[in-house]
Amino acid sequence: MTARPGVLLATCAALFGLSFVFTRSAVGALGPVGVSAARAALGGCLLLAVVLARGERLRGPPPGRFLVLGALSAALPFLLLSLAMTTMNAGTAAVLNSVSPLFALAIEVAAGRDRFTGLKLAGLATGAGGVALVMAERGLDVGPGGWAGVLAGLAGAAVFAYGASYAARHFRDVRPLVVATGQQLGAAVLLLPLVAVFPPPGPVTPPVAAGVAGLGILGSGVAYLLFYRLIDRLGPARTATVNLLVPISGVLWGLVLLGEPISPLSVLGMAAILVGLRWVLMKR
Repeated sequence: MTARPGVLLATCAALFGLSFVFTRSAVGALGPVGVSAARAALGGCLLLAVVLARGERLRGPPPGRFLVLGALSAALPFLLLSLAMTTMNAGTAAVLNSVSPLFALAIEVAAGRDRFTGLKLAGLATGAGGVALVMAERGLDVGPGGWAGVLAGLAGAAVFAYGASYAARHFRDVRPLVVATGQQLGAAVLLLPLVAVFPPPGPVTPPVAAGVAGLGILGSGVAYLLFYRLIDRLGPARTATVNLLVPISGVLWGLVLLGEPISPLSVLGMAAILVGLRWVLMKR
């Protein structure tokens, strides 16, 4: 892996990790459906503005495929993760989410586009173990009805992994900016009608509005643009390893924004994640 994709992978993980901070500030007032719809709509509109400003067009597969991609890569994972977090804390959800690279690799192997190797499996196991260590001191707790939450979290990770594979197969020759724009707009089209069924409890205060703005612009707009650029360069299985880096970015954002200390256990876990990631990304 060259240095440039490595920088893109780290930046994408940092933005996905920052999304947890923005989500926490907005989900109480908007609810899971409201937050998901708002971030997709704002991210999609921002990316569309960039497309139009550059004089480009949304050329690519039929609109229906953008709707499918929006469902697989945004709408369904966002909603399933929100459902999971009603029965567990963020640390447990992050550990479940770290299984996504394994799902992505299994999908690619089943399709004959990749293969299992001992080094890749060892890397995924080491990385997932590192995620568990990083999150352990923050509490790995499952509340009442927890198994439903666990299944929802695993389903969200699997759907997200399949979404990356779907994008690699059906949007192979489409510019990443167009893919990200269509994906976010497709997710918004699917989610916005649900807001009428699950209206936000409110109130929408300035901090809530700021959280939604950050979530839409950075967590959806910029992050998914980088995500699809990575799929174009690394393929879906290797790009899915971004989920192993998200807990590291969460810890670092906690230090920078909240002044939370980093314990030796977190350092050990982060080192394990990086070693595991290195093994997965090595070409053999």
